[in-house]
Amino acid sequence: MAIARQEIYTPEEYLALDEKSDTRHEYWNGEMYMISGSTPAHNRITLNLTGALDRVLARRKAPCTVYATDLRLRIEKANVFSFPDGMVICGELEYYAKRRDVVLNPIVIVEVMSDSTERFDHTKKFAAYRQIPSLQAYVMVDQRSVFAECFQKDESGQWIVQVYDSLKQTLRLDCLGVGIPLRAIYAQINFRPQLKIVRRK
Repeated sequence: MAIARQEIYTPEEYLALDEKSDTRHEYWNGEMYMISGSTPAHNRITLNLTGALDRVLARRKAPCTVYATDLRLRIEKANVFSFPDGMVICGELEYYAKRRDVVLNPIVIVEVMSDSTERFDHTKKFAAYRQIPSLQAYVMVDQRSVFAECFQKDESGQWIVQVYDSLKQTLRLDCLGVGIPLRAIYAQINFRPQLKIVRRK
């Protein structure tokens, strides 16, 4: 389904149109943007990180649930609907307008960066995510190299960043009391494909 051209949509118009569309769209203060498909690396990293989080939280019997990719998030203060690559929600799910497919209260959000999204993930998207009252950590993971940033909110409400750029490191999420090795996040990712060298005789 093609989205009709219109400068500004209400949240209700957006939800109605997106439900009938063949592709997913995010909503940013009245404007709708189509979400493009992901690369194999993007998909693998998302599965690795959310899967690792799910396993460690299950072992600790933490009252938290991990979600990946297809769950819609509403940020009311920023007038945004987005589809984060991953979310962790602790305790009861809070829903938008009694809809069971739109949540409000993640404690952790994960985004896997690409060339086209890196700047947006760092600026406009992070600015919107910071307006979520429940959010304690925002994780951005690069799919082109071993590199991750974890922004965590301290007791004074300031966001402190920790940078990770080695497979020997472990990404720490203080709000959950867990750590995920970067080696696990980047499992099965080959950044430098081996080229077959043919020697001339």
